[in-house]
Amino acid sequence: MSRIPHAKRDELSPEHQQIWDHIHAARSGGGPYSMLLHVPALAGHVAATEDYFRLDSALSDADREIVILAAARELGAHYPWMRHEARARQVGVRPELIETLRANGSRGGFTAREKLLADIPLSLVREHGLSDELFARAERELSRRQLVEVIALVGHYSTIGFIANTFQIPAPEGSRTF
Repeated sequence: MSRIPHAKRDELSPEHQQIWDHIHAARSGGGPYSMLLHVPALAGHVAATEDYFRLDSALSDADREIVILAAARELGAHYPWMRHEARARQVGVRPELIETLRANGSRGGFTAREKLLADIPLSLVREHGLSDELFARAERELSRRQLVEVIALVGHYSTIGFIANTFQIPAPEGSRTF
């Protein structure tokens, strides 16, 4: 049970109901959106950012899901982890990588790119930036566009994680997180 009730469509203005409908057409509208829709204009902007990453990003689906899982794990955000673990599996992220992230284990079995994509969210959450060494690795491995997108994606999922954690949005009963 979350800390405040979920937003309700019938309590929104007709203009805000359009935002509700757009969000619910592309995603469940539950989880963090059940809270964000208390501020429909904000929810619309958050959803537009998510749509960008899903539809227009230069990152592959697998790369994106690695970044999201690493960010969700580091933030202790169970609901986003649960949603994106399933997506990660669907787009071919290796099960061993998912289990290592879940356990906060050693990344010794990761490829250089996988390690980079997992290290960036950890550094951003823990250090609020990237060391010179990590930044240089990122510049060697990623295009400039991809680098900016990875940083912005971590920021976006920090927002999602903070919403999920602050409002205590639980992962569905029976789901496995960490």
